[in-house]
Amino acid sequence: MAKTYYAEGRQVAYLVRGLFILGGLGIYFSIPGLHWGFFFGILFGSIILGEIFGGIWTRKRRRDKKARKTARTSGVRQSSSNKSKANAYSPSTKAPMKKLTDAQIIKADVRTLSGTDFERLMELYYMDQGYSVQRVGGSGDHEVDLILKGKEGYKIAVQCKRWKQDVGNDIVLRLKAGKQVHGCYDAWIVTTSNFTKAAKEAADRLNIKLINGLSLDDRLRRWKTK
Repeated sequence: MAKTYYAEGRQVAYLVRGLFILGGLGIYFSIPGLHWGFFFGILFGSIILGEIFGGIWTRKRRRDKKARKTARTSGVRQSSSNKSKANAYSPSTKAPMKKLTDAQIIKADVRTLSGTDFERLMELYYMDQGYSVQRVGGSGDHEVDLILKGKEGYKIAVQCKRWKQDVGNDIVLRLKAGKQVHGCYDAWIVTTSNFTKAAKEAADRLNIKLINGLSLDDRLRRWKTK
């Protein structure tokens, strides 16, 4: 870019030189009797003035370029700073979720609960139904979230799925194994959604009880209003 600005300066110098020469010669020839020294003075003066104006143009262009570059650098830094501040205070920054109380879990829309809170809701529900409840969950649970024990003394393995999509037969098959691992007599799957056809067929063969979202809503409504 420096060469370009220099070339522009030379063009300005040539232009100014030509204008002064033409103007000076016009004055020289329009006034009779002027000494020939004026003629050479016009030529040399035009050359000097052209160089001065050309140099001024080149320096000005270079200063403008430097100023633009500085402004862009400053703008990038400011933008980065603002972005960092925005990220620091952005509402999209995830804050730790506040743990819900049992009362809040019971009052909440079941489909807005986290998986853990949904398990707690079902734990509270079955406790109120007269079962003693053991919370399992976590790694190695073999698809068993709760183990219920009724008055008869036998245990029931319960899998809780707060899902939007239908529960498939893979969950049913894993719960079958989990029931045996935990020494349970029965097994139930409770979901906020529904079950696939394959899951229903597998559950029917394996004697596993399925409780879908509609049935769950009815049970919870009657429980909360009693």
